[in-house]
Formats: sequence, structure tokens, C-alpha cells
Amino acid sequence: MATDSWALAVDEQEAAAESLSNLHLKEEKIKPDANEDRAAQSLLNKLIRSNLVDNTNQVEVLQRDPNSPLYSVKSFEELRLKPQLLQGVYAMGFNRPSKIQENALPLMLAEPPQNLIAQSQSGTGKTAAFVLAMLSQVEPANRYPQCLCLSPTYELALQTGKVIEQMGKFYPELKLAYAVRGNKLERGQKISEHIVIGTPGTVLDWCAKLKFIDPKKIKVFVLDEADVMIATQGHQDQSIRIQSMGQKPRPFKPGQGETLARVPDPNSPGVLFGNLHIAGKEGDVTRTKASRGGPRRTYPSPRSLGPGPLREGPWRGALPGTH
Repeated sequence: MATDSWALAVDEQEAAAESLSNLHLKEEKIKPDANEDRAAQSLLNKLIRSNLVDNTNQVEVLQRDPNSPLYSVKSFEELRLKPQLLQGVYAMGFNRPSKIQENALPLMLAEPPQNLIAQSQSGTGKTAAFVLAMLSQVEPANRYPQCLCLSPTYELALQTGKVIEQMGKFYPELKLAYAVRGNKLERGQKISEHIVIGTPGTVLDWCAKLKFIDPKKIKVFVLDEADVMIATQGHQDQSIRIQSMGQKPRPFKPGQGETLARVPDPNSPGVLFGNLHIAGKEGDVTRTKASRGGPRRTYPSPRSLGPGPLREGPWRGALPGTH
């Protein structure tokens, strides 16, 4: 009898062990409520996934012009960065470019300047990519803003600023200014910081009303969380105004019920991570294919912000977004 009880206990233990071996933990993707602020959700994603994540998805590079040279890099040394920037990259724990950085960085650092639309999950290295692009273009001897980054919220602006400070910590002459609520300057004052990061409303005041920034001297313009910015009517209008102040005059074409900048030639490259796809066609919307288990989405195209710097101005643009 005791032998039977012992055998039964062994069978139960083996069954339990087998069930545990087949147990797999799955990451639960929390879907925000319909009324939840998308910018707040983007900040939460960045905080949760502050380090690069392993992902087996492939990077798809889209460009209509087949003659344009596109290439990728496998190491940061291939980018020929300034020594202090390379030191900052390694100090942050980046040993090699992530998948989206492999394709995005050569375009963002190219000469002549090129526009770029980059979309990928949070934590895959978009912020580090456009920060590196800004730092690479700064000329410390020129004491005026040369790079401008717009974020949808105060918190996201501070988050990006931390990345700039970390990556540029071996660049002691580099200066950063925050164009956010509560940071007040005297009217007519010119700021000498090389990089300005802020929210659209405050940045627009600094450029148009208070004249703290000369937009025509900006070399790199970044629209962070571009999908959120373009989907928010107030941010969309302000971003278009800021971008247009740094460009040559050009016509605007009103849409049905909306005023959007003229859609430029879609030759500007887009670097996409995973299953998201941008249709490279004329029009004032970007339509995505249905992702796994998700619906198709249509929203105003980031390209509706206006023509790229290759044809009408000195700016290079980066438009990171998430899906």
C-alpha cells in the first residue's frame, strides 16, 4: 500500500514537472484606453523599455528613387563619428547599432542632408539615433541653436534631453536648452545653446514672438513621436509653422476641411522596423497595412510637413514614431 502511494506521488510530481516545462511567460501588451493620452503612453513605453530589446523582426527600407545609395552599418566606427561622440555612445552601453540604427544612421548623417521617417517599437533605438545625428552636426564654435527637437509633452522633452546629456557628456562645450513651460527668458534675448528641445507651443513662441531662436540657422529638425504630433491638431499646426520658418517660401494646398503643407516628392527614404509599412504614394495621408491582430490605420502623413531639405532648404529632418 505504501508502495502504491509512493508511486502515485512520483507520477503526480512528474506530471507537474512536465507542465512546468511547457509553461512560457508571455509579455502582455497593455492597450491604452480610447481616452488615454497617446503622448503619455509613449512616455510610459520609453520608461518601461529604456534599453534596447532583442527582436527578430527585419528592417525594411523604402525609397522610390532606385539610384539613391542606401547602405547600412554594422559598427559605430563605420560612421566616422567624432571621438567624443563615439566615447559617449559606448559609455551608454551601445556596443553596436541596433537594427533600425544600422539603416537610419547612414541616412541621417549623409551629405547632402536627407529627410528620414523612422517607425519602430519603443526601446529599439530611435531616440539614440536622432540624438546622435544632432550631436554630429553641432559646431560648438557657433554659439546659436543649430538643432531643434519637438516633443509632444514636457515629460518627453526632458526624457530626450537626458539622452542628449548622456551621449554628449564627453562634449563639454556642448550646450542644451529646454523650451518648455516655466523656462522664461527676457524678451529679445538670443540663446547661445547649440541644441534646443521643447514642446511646439513654447518653441513657436521662442521662434516667432520672442525671437530667441533664428529658425533659418537650424540644421537638424526632429519631430519626435511624429504620429502623435501629426494626430494632434494643435501640435500639427504649430509644427508646420515652425518647420516653415526655416524653409524658403513655398505654396500651401488646402485639403478638405484641413490645411496641410504641400506633399513633397516621396523619394525621401523611410526606415521601418517590423511589420509596419508606409505607402510611398502621392497624397496627404499615410496608410499602414494591418499589423498582426490590428486594424489598418490612416493618419496625416509626416511628409505633409513640407518638402525635404534636399530641394528647398538647409534642414535635414528626422521623424521618429512608434506603432
